[in-house]
Amino acid sequence: MGKTVLLKHFEEVTKGELNWAACRLQLEPRHNRDDAIVGLLSSALESVRAEISRMQKLKQRAENIVESVRSLASVTIEDVTVSFGGTMDSQTVNLASEILETTRIALSAGKPGLIIMLDEAQVLVDEKDRDGQHPLSLLVAAVNRLQEQQVPVALVLCGLPTLKANLLKARTYSERMFRGEEVGRLSREETREAFLRPLEGTGKTASDELVRDVIEDVEGYPYFVQLWGAELWEEAESVEFETLSPELLEGLRGVIFKRLDHDFYDTRIDSLTPAEQDLLLLTAECDYPPLRTSDIHKVTSRKQGNVNVLMGRLAEQGVVYRTQKGLYEYTAPKFHEYLIRRKQRDDWK
Repeated sequence: MGKTVLLKHFEEVTKGELNWAACRLQLEPRHNRDDAIVGLLSSALESVRAEISRMQKLKQRAENIVESVRSLASVTIEDVTVSFGGTMDSQTVNLASEILETTRIALSAGKPGLIIMLDEAQVLVDEKDRDGQHPLSLLVAAVNRLQEQQVPVALVLCGLPTLKANLLKARTYSERMFRGEEVGRLSREETREAFLRPLEGTGKTASDELVRDVIEDVEGYPYFVQLWGAELWEEAESVEFETLSPELLEGLRGVIFKRLDHDFYDTRIDSLTPAEQDLLLLTAECDYPPLRTSDIHKVTSRKQGNVNVLMGRLAEQGVVYRTQKGLYEYTAPKFHEYLIRRKQRDDWK
């Protein structure tokens, strides 16, 4: 699975099996401001509190409250005074207070604590200016202050590789708070297993040649394994084949890429401004990987400053990310090949 699906699985486990209160959100570039991240989380935490309250009322009506579970909250913080003093600014205090209140309610309902899960967290970037916006540090500082005082709250941040660099640049001691896990591409053996396991017990098989072809096509991306498998299954069902073969795949490639373009790629471009779209489509003419700004300058008449601004905006929109100065990679797999197809399609029009 990819990172977003993995985060959903975390939510299912924490809420279902572990009984924690959970808050899962997907961040967007517009949340990269102090007031925006506080407002977003305050609203989400309010919803968590309301959900807990509803569940408690239902339990009370059913007279099914288990008092012994409540006793587990020996970490109960009703009687603990949490200090928000020191150098914390008002917005950090406000966010920490919201998290604390939600955790109090979770504990009173017999839950072990609160977990906050944020996807696309790479959009949170602290400004270098001391008086600027520091949404990432604000978030981390609020959670850190509570954790230091034994409040059972956890924070999971999920995002592109730039997230790690953003955390290291944050004004807080964030590197001490997190255990990093890289969710990369599947290995060839993992891809093979992900493709073949759903066939077990179905009466259908896949030839070794087909499996090799699929592994080469999907490049270790979980969503692609699912898509290739689904299309091959439906085709095999329609023609009543018991074995998935390279011949089936060859006839389906056009259908698969058309679906990918429409469902997966087009939305990443259609939401951009015309200037951003134009520059992005021009990168189809550049060598890749990686995408070099020096190559982009060769295919566009835009000034260097304008190219840098547009690439920065594309990074903010989550279309590309910077690996180092002057070097970028697309965030979506096989995106360069898609841009070539899209440019040909647009030029034909």
